[in-house]
Amino acid sequence: MTVSPSTPFVSDSVPGGVPINLTIYDGNGPALMLIHGISGAGATWCPVIDELTGSFTPVTIDLRGHGNSGKPGAGYLYDDYIGDLDRVLDHLGLDHPLIMGHSLGGLIALWWAAQHPNRAAALVIEDSPLRSGEDFRSAFDGWLHLNAMPTEQVAAHYAAEYPKWRAETAQLRAEMMTSTARNAFAELRADSLANHGVDRISEIEGVTSPVLLIHGDIESGGMVHPDDADAFERRLVNALTHRIPGGSHGLHTDHTRAFLAAAMPFLKEHASAADHLMIKADSPIT
Repeated sequence: MTVSPSTPFVSDSVPGGVPINLTIYDGNGPALMLIHGISGAGATWCPVIDELTGSFTPVTIDLRGHGNSGKPGAGYLYDDYIGDLDRVLDHLGLDHPLIMGHSLGGLIALWWAAQHPNRAAALVIEDSPLRSGEDFRSAFDGWLHLNAMPTEQVAAHYAAEYPKWRAETAQLRAEMMTSTARNAFAELRADSLANHGVDRISEIEGVTSPVLLIHGDIESGGMVHPDDADAFERRLVNALTHRIPGGSHGLHTDHTRAFLAAAMPFLKEHASAADHLMIKADSPIT
């Protein structure tokens, strides 16, 4: 991960409810909402910001319990995140948004779209797991373990697990992990286990907005089962899937060029249906 030279022109909290921090980058074209995964923050999108600003105005969000947003003691289920996303979109004047979400961020986008089936101009979903239950118990347990560790130990863990990462990348991810509200993991873990075996795709198959699912391989760390990817494309009327061979879970960071090669044409195809921001560079959020 490298820090983008693109300078955000607005960074502030959306009023009402849990404070939600946004960063809006100076770009060209319609707004593109970027929603990070669990234990992340808006800064995790830095590897792709520069490419995106050529055609879009990226807006990163720190989810509740993450980054610089509010961290309530409870309230970390999908409906809580969806309510925040609704509030953000209303605040920015985006009736027909472009949304790109990674992992948990992609699930939030999909379940938001299930409540607004044709509202999104388009959705890009990055390696979001399409099933719940025992398959993900170990992942949640691992996150809870890291969340409780000292930040420097977590940075050392990431440096060992991802030797290609720069030291500052491991340090930043460690800070994000250890500063994430603990119940952000615990509540979703309980919800996932309670829905073991449930057909989650049935809950979103009414979405009619264009959707692109970009996923990696289970064997290399991806979280989308190939059967689920096939069902996703078959059962959602405007869905496409794109597999990055050997892709990990963090495609936009670990396989940036391949990820952008899949995402950018799709986003550009649907850009004309998307809204531009109502907020201008010289008009800070209040």
